[in-house]
Order: sequence, then structure tokens, then C-alpha cells
Amino acid sequence: MALPRLTGALRSFSNVTKQENYNEEVADLKLKRSKLQEQISDSGLTWKKIVTFLSENVEKSKMPSIDEDLKDILQAAKQIVGMDNGREAIESGAAFLFMTFHLKDAVGHMETKAIKQMFGPFPSSSATAACDATNRIISQFSQDDFTALVQMTEKECGDRIFFGKNIAFSFDMHDLDHFDELPLNGEAQKTISLDYKKFLNEQFLEHCTPELKPVEKTNGSFLWCEVEKYLNATLKEMTEAPRIEDLCCTLYDMLASVKSGDELQDELFDLLGPEGLDLIEKLLQNRITIVDRFLNDHKFQALQDNCKKILGENAKPNYGCQVTIQSEQEKQFMKQCRREEKKIARREKKTGEDGEVSADGLTCFDPKELRAQREQALLHARSVPILSRQRDMDIEKIQYPHVYDSQAEARKTSAFIAGAKMILPEAIQRENNKLYEEVRIPYSEPMPVGFEEKPVYIQDLDEIGQLAFKGMRRLNRIQSIVFETAYTTNENMLICAPTGAGKTNIAMLTILHEVRQHFEQGVIKKNEFKIVYVAPMKALAAEMTNYFSKRLEPLGIVVKELTGDMQLSKNEILRTQMLVTTPEKWDVVTRKSVGDVALSQIVKLLILDEVHLLHEDRGPVLESIVARTLRQVESTQSMIRILGLSATLPNYLDVATFLHVNPYIGLFYFDGRFRPVPLGQTFLGIKSANKMQQLNNMDEVCYESVLKQVKSGHQSYSARLQALLGYWEIKSWRFSL
Repeated sequence: MALPRLTGALRSFSNVTKQENYNEEVADLKLKRSKLQEQISDSGLTWKKIVTFLSENVEKSKMPSIDEDLKDILQAAKQIVGMDNGREAIESGAAFLFMTFHLKDAVGHMETKAIKQMFGPFPSSSATAACDATNRIISQFSQDDFTALVQMTEKECGDRIFFGKNIAFSFDMHDLDHFDELPLNGEAQKTISLDYKKFLNEQFLEHCTPELKPVEKTNGSFLWCEVEKYLNATLKEMTEAPRIEDLCCTLYDMLASVKSGDELQDELFDLLGPEGLDLIEKLLQNRITIVDRFLNDHKFQALQDNCKKILGENAKPNYGCQVTIQSEQEKQFMKQCRREEKKIARREKKTGEDGEVSADGLTCFDPKELRAQREQALLHARSVPILSRQRDMDIEKIQYPHVYDSQAEARKTSAFIAGAKMILPEAIQRENNKLYEEVRIPYSEPMPVGFEEKPVYIQDLDEIGQLAFKGMRRLNRIQSIVFETAYTTNENMLICAPTGAGKTNIAMLTILHEVRQHFEQGVIKKNEFKIVYVAPMKALAAEMTNYFSKRLEPLGIVVKELTGDMQLSKNEILRTQMLVTTPEKWDVVTRKSVGDVALSQIVKLLILDEVHLLHEDRGPVLESIVARTLRQVESTQSMIRILGLSATLPNYLDVATFLHVNPYIGLFYFDGRFRPVPLGQTFLGIKSANKMQQLNNMDEVCYESVLKQVKSGHQSYSARLQALLGYWEIKSWRFSL
């Protein structure tokens, strides 16, 4: 019979298969493991075996096409497995793809499921390319050749014997009666029973004492002596000092816990105070010795029993930091108890004054019932996990009618919540050279038109709308969606849309709505309202002034610019119906009230352009303007409509709440799918690790990219303009030499 194999760890403590002259090197175990790993990796159908088989069985004239197909399979495996993995993992993935598609004509459901189980989410174009390349290779051979290759590899894997497979185990069970007594260490005179109750009774009879006597001090006890010194030195003047037995029990429980030295040091300091620093140091230095000594000390066990009998089983210590942990139900129960006790006290006081007892005051509070409820809550808390949180799936997802956010919808999917691997779109283009790596991401597809979306034509508007939008045929898609809320209601609005989507005309819709409210019998009452447009920059304020002046000129509405460069007198402000200003200027105007109180009181519409600047340095100024406006609305009970225009915001719900916008009516969010001109993205990654070389390479790459765009007739802008000009001067100087 062959001896069972033992590991090296067991052989080192026994003489089984002991070698007298054992001179094996230390690195021998690593060498064995590396060889075993190589054997495991070589088992099965590997990429190396596939390439060897093809090179041996394919004609030389067909070998170039076969090499191209193999490269296609490797490239598909690289995209599926990932660029950050090593070559070995990519080759294993290529072999897996070859095995999956060598008998298939197309990518089916089973193949997709197998690849997804192995690698996770993957681009379908890569699987299709791998399948086509495999079919082209298989078409050069007969099916029997590859079947023989697969069977040969399966036979190699089947011939391998794993450790423990040839060992026969016996499943015969031998039952022992727990009433049988067994000899202990071969001694017949001393036996031990398998009956656990009998064992507990014997142990209890050995250690229990018939009479309750004070426990004597152990002379050799380090803990007892140190505690006695501490009490004699620090607590002589105290009338109610703790007993030595109680303090020893508490200190031992703390030392025998699993807490670290730092945590234990803080608790001991809270217990003993600054006078016990020496005792704390000695206890921590001799912690292991104290615990080991008292584990086998019967007097200490008797000491603990004595403490329990004196203090009671459920008595709490009179010293130390006590922490009460309550669940939320217990807190509510205690609040209810205190509330009912206060009610009873008030009723008793009232009864004592009136001399009458109300019938309902005796039955509303039942302590027994409340105690039963508390016990029921404690029983329920035993089965509830300590760290529990409400799942996001249990909360109803709120859908806002005018929010078109594809990223928020993607975050709600199960794949995103489960942490699945994210990949780039399929139609990306990569270019890799010595200086940089370029990745081109195509523009996203536009949002499909819904059934409820209908374009708004200018000819369908009233007379005021047709005069203001003269020369236009219809509103664009975003303006048509917003039209109903902007042109017919007084709701506060927040518009988040990409640049160039037409937010200025949305502001025009709200302006026309305000003008229509003061239009009676063919006359616009210009003295009853003021409109304020807050632009972030002076240049933009001047541009908006020219635009609104041309649009509102047929209606007789006067638009003026009020900035640091363009000052207006009091009469000019009163004759103006619309002011285009900057945040700082309007903040000063509303603080000192230039046109007395009349100017701020007759403002009916406040338009905040580029409201996403709340996150920038000028954000507090915008915040103070909005807060002052909302305060005026609440104090005077007047109507001031607020319109916020912004680029795409990640926290649009927070900004809408800040502007007092109803998210179901006035919140409009449009992502990149609503861009009038689709936007693609190109990323350039500089490869150099040296900082100076990296800057030089960046200037060169930017220069070449800008030059390429200009030559093709496109506009171009770069934040590194000065660096590009310097690089262009140096390059032209080199050409002149």
C-alpha cells in the first residue's frame, strides 16, 4: 500500500519520509510552482497550439491571409478582454473565441451568452469580426482535422490526475454513546464522561463554596496589589469608594477583551482618571501575564461569583462610562412614555386644584401596556440587522416630464448599479504614434421626435408674437417644447440646454408674455412693469441689448444697458422697460435702490443668463440677487417671475429648488442629443513622461491640429494660443535658416 502524500509543513514536524541529507535549495518550491503553472497553462487548446497547427498544415501561399485572420482574432480579443491586461490573457481570450466559433457560421445567442459569462459586456462588432476570421480559417481545412486537434487536447486534459483523486475514503461511522465513560490518557482510575450535564455538575460541585465568605487577598496577585495601592493612595478621602473586588473584576474584563492597546488606554483613563496613569502603564505592560494568571486561578473565579452574589446578576457597575444603545422604535417609545407622564402630571395638578377626577385621565396611560410594547420592540430588534439601509429599488423613481437626461437614465439601469464594465462606443477611431495617442468619439444620435412634440409656427401666434419674431418661420424644437410654459404661464423656469440651442428666444417668449399681461385695448402700459436681464459679462450685455432692441422695437419697448461702463440717470431708468445689466451692477442697484423703492417694486421678470456660474467666484453675487428677490416676493406678496438660463448642469434639481421652480412644470433639461449641430470629441494623450518634453510635444501636436483645421476651412480655437504663436515663430525661423 502506498503511503499518503503529505505537505512539506507536516513533514517538518514529523519523521515521515524523512531525508537524512536534505540539501534542497529554498527556491525549489517556487520552481515547482512555476512548472506546475506552465503545465496547467499548456493544457487544453492554447493559442500557441492553434498557430503551430496552422503553420504545419497550411500551404505557404495561403499563409499571409491566415496571418491576417489570426491578427483579426487577436485584435477582437484585445477589445473584448481589455487593453490593460497582459498578452497571455489576450491570447487565452483569442483561443476561447476560436473554440467558440470554429463550428458556428454566425454569432448566435449561445455564443453571446458564453462570451458574456467569460468576459462581461463586450462590443458586438468584435465578436462578429472574430467569428468571420475563424470561419475564413476553417474554410481552408476539413472538419475532421480540427476535430482531431480538439480531441487530442481534451485527451491531454483527461489524462492528468489531480491530487487526492486516487485516495479511497471510508464513510463508515462509529457512534459513541454519551453515557459511556472513557479513560483519560490511558489511566483507568480517572475517567471522564461524555454526558455534558454530568460534567457541568461535577465542575460546579468542585468550585462552589457552601458559605458566602469574603475572598482573601492573593499575595502573589499583581493586579490585586496594584489596585490596592491605587485605592489607598487616591481614594482615602472619598466616603463611597469602590471595593477592591469590584474594581479587580472590571479591570480584568477590560484587559481580557479583544480591544487594542490604544482603545483600552482611553477606557482605562476614563475609569481611573489622571491619578491612575502609573497603574494604567503597569496594566498595559503586564496585560498578557495578568490574563494568563487569572485564567487558571480558582480564587479569581470565586471572586467573580462573590461579586455577582453581592451586587446581583443584573446589577450595573457604579463607575465607568455607560453607553445605552437604542433602536429608533425604542427612542419613539421613550418619547411617548415621557409625553404621557407629563400629561398625567398636568392632569393630577389640575385635579388637585379643581377637586374632580376626569374619567378619561385614568385610562389613557397604561404602564403595563407600554412595557409590553417595549418588550415586543426588543424582540423584533433581535431579528433585524444592525446595519440596515433602505434599498434604492424600494424608492419609487421620480420621472419629470421635461427632463431629457440620458446619463441619469443610464445610472438607473441594473448594469450600472451592479458595477458592470463600461466601454466606449463602437464607432470610435484610434490612432497611435510615437508622440501621442488619438481617440475620436463620434457625435451622439439626435433624440427621436415624440408624439406630443409639435412645431410652433410664427403665423399661429398673436399680434405681439408675430411682431417680435418677424422674419422667422417657426420656433426650433427646444423652443417649441418650452413654448406652452414660457408664453402662457407665470411659472418660474430653469432651462438647461447646450450652447446654441436657442435659449435667447426662450427668454424672448417670457418677455412677450409679460408684455401681453400689460396690454389692454391695443395699448401697452409701459409704466407698470420692468424687465431685468442679468448677463455675466459686459460684452454679452451689449450684444443682448442690441438683439432685444431690434426685436422689441416694433412694440415700442425701450431696452437699455446698465453696466459699469454705461450709466443711466434716474429719468432714463424710469423711461426704460427692459434693463440689461451685470450681476455686480444689479446687486448694487438693489442694495441702495437708485430709483427709490419704485424700481425694485415694479420689476416683474428677472432673467438670469449663465446661471451655472453659481459654482464660480461670482456665484455669491448671483445667490444674493436671487435671495433678495425671493425675500421681496414673500414680504410684499408681489409676483416676480424668475427665469434661469444655463448650459447643461449635473445638479439641475438643486438649482431648480434654489430658484423656487416647480420641477414638474418649469424644469427643462436637454442633453447633448438636442444640439443643433452634433458635437464629436477627440482626445489626444501625450506619451512623454518628462515634464518639459511633454509641454513641447503638446505645443507641436496642438500646432499641427490647428494648422490642419485651418487648411481644411474650419474655425479653430486653442487655449494655448501664446504657446502656439511662439512655436510658430520658432518653426518659421528654422525654415528661414
